[in-house]
Amino acid sequence: MASEPIRLLRNTFYVSVGFGVLAFQKAQVQRREIEKAVRPSVEAILEQLHLARGPVPARADRPRDS
Repeated sequence: MASEPIRLLRNTFYVSVGFGVLAFQKAQVQRREIEKAVRPSVEAILEQLHLARGPVPARADRPRDS
């Protein structure tokens, strides 16, 4: 009869691991959805930065005032 508590403990462990896997998968799906929603805004910001930084490399050669 000592195997019954061990079996119960093992099943509890498996269920806990299963819930952990499901929670991780749900978090991954949510991360991908957020990434998909935010990507157009990030790309627009990066494009604006790219356009705004056009003359920066010419100024980068100057020594900095420290």
